[in-house]
Amino acid sequence: MGNSPYTRERLAEGIAASANWTDLMRRLGLPENGGRRRTLQRKATEYGLDTSHFKQRSPWKKYPDSAIAAAVKRSTSLREVVNELGAPPASGTLSHIGRRIAAAGIDVDHFPGLNRSQLDLSFTTDELRAAAASAKSIRGTACSLGIPDDGRSRCHALTDTWCRNRRPRSRTET
Repeated sequence: MGNSPYTRERLAEGIAASANWTDLMRRLGLPENGGRRRTLQRKATEYGLDTSHFKQRSPWKKYPDSAIAAAVKRSTSLREVVNELGAPPASGTLSHIGRRIAAAGIDVDHFPGLNRSQLDLSFTTDELRAAAASAKSIRGTACSLGIPDDGRSRCHALTDTWCRNRRPRSRTET
């Protein structure tokens, strides 16, 4: 039991010499992951150990609610909000900022597509079903519905003029 990294003595000594939770895990020879961090935090609280000198690196501090609210006002989508904040629009960042917006109660009614009970689509449900049944991919479905290519997709590969290492097909070829 004396070798356990979670004894009061080892934690007290490690916490006193560490600048943050990651530093403490390194000093104790523990893998750096969230589960260990939570265990250490729980034990430190349980033993009444002071960690007030630990540096806080919370994303809540990086993007204060006021900055998020200002970015939401200038934006029309969650991706634009994240770009306004100068963060990469990765899925984790989008999720985090979306949760922060909801937690702060920031109004996003001006974002198209959010809070709508009915979507304004240029095709019917039957047309969507038919397009999905005849296509081999999501992009193919979008292409057959006439949804424009965003430049990053391969929807243009389904058209007659698409060419990759070969000449374009003529309309008479099958």
